[in-house]
Amino acid sequence: MNRRALALVLALLAVLLPAGALDPRQHSDLKQFSVYCDDAPLRMRVVSFAGEVKRDVLQLLGESENAWKAPIVIVIEPASGAHLDEPAAKVRLVESLPGFKVQIDVRVGANPADVNLQRQIVRAVLLEHAYRESGVKGGTAFREAPWWITDGIVQLIRQRETGANADLFKRLLETNKLPPLADFLADHPDDLGATARAMDEALAACLLQLLASQPNGRAGIARMVRDWPRSDGDSVALLRKRFPTLAADEATLQKWWTLNLARFAAADRYRGLSADETEKELAALLAIEIPTGKDGAVKTFAPGDFAQYLKLPASRAALAERHTLIVALSARANALYRPVLADYEQAFALLARGKTGGVRERLARIEEYRTAVLRRTAEIADYLNWFEGTQLGGKSSAFDSYLKTANELSGQEQKRRDPISRYLDEMEHEY
Repeated sequence: MNRRALALVLALLAVLLPAGALDPRQHSDLKQFSVYCDDAPLRMRVVSFAGEVKRDVLQLLGESENAWKAPIVIVIEPASGAHLDEPAAKVRLVESLPGFKVQIDVRVGANPADVNLQRQIVRAVLLEHAYRESGVKGGTAFREAPWWITDGIVQLIRQRETGANADLFKRLLETNKLPPLADFLADHPDDLGATARAMDEALAACLLQLLASQPNGRAGIARMVRDWPRSDGDSVALLRKRFPTLAADEATLQKWWTLNLARFAAADRYRGLSADETEKELAALLAIEIPTGKDGAVKTFAPGDFAQYLKLPASRAALAERHTLIVALSARANALYRPVLADYEQAFALLARGKTGGVRERLARIEEYRTAVLRRTAEIADYLNWFEGTQLGGKSSAFDSYLKTANELSGQEQKRRDPISRYLDEMEHEY
């Protein structure tokens, strides 16, 4: 049985919070979001971040950013001894007049990363979407979106910034132990280890991306979120209802899911090469191996040795092959090497046709530019290493007066180490 899907949480309050519990002077608003916190910079950053996450969620659902009714309230406060046994963040529906509100209670403790604010905002946006039309009454139960939709959205948002972890998907395929889809969707304990959780989140993102890529797929996901509170908690049944072509039966859906995993595993094949990687691959291509006789003996030539190797019968085929490989390398090469590869491509094309006029001079110019690129990249690497080793911890005094004035105006000349400030730093590092 799906523990997360069927875990019903009671709406305990009839109003948002008791009168006077929130200081209206300590909150920031941005359309749907209101953030309460006594740290003004944190309030502004959280309300802006919440708006960005909401846009990403609604984009996946194919919904307009203005298509909302219930506000989402985020309350951030430092954790106290009375809250040690409670989760760092809690999302709930609260009846209000008129309608309802979604509230995220955040208590920042010793480890701000425990909050995982991005995931809490995704949960809240999906809750508002699910109950937008039906609403909720105080004291009644409500059900959150399926865990795999929530975690899949979080992962897809992160992949937009960092790209898919192709190695992770490769390992999933290499193990060849993918769980049956029905078991995967239905069972997701909260006490999973970090590795198992990362695997599950990657699989969920892969499935969600597969659904979104179908005709009217985004609308289908949105309808699943709306249907979920009134369903029996069977994700596979909902998939069959909203994606009848893709999920005609469980075996068909499992097949498409596996194929999409393979596509994610191949995502890094389009990653561009660094300058060093491009140089290594180019150097290997410039060592031209050509058979010299019937005994199978092979000799290696440099491109400029064409006076020797063009006499060999196998030279034309070897040069044509090198030309093709140079073209393929150009698609992945570092931008600094594009002119080098373009000139080598033309030189090999001429040599493959037996034309040598002006080729020696062309090769000399290519090597001159290539040497300059190598020297410049080496100088950049040396400078960065020197800077990191000698200068990174220091600072100039050029902006001391400006910084002093800015600190005085903000009232934060000394770095604050209270929980809220640490959470602010953690958000900047993570997002």
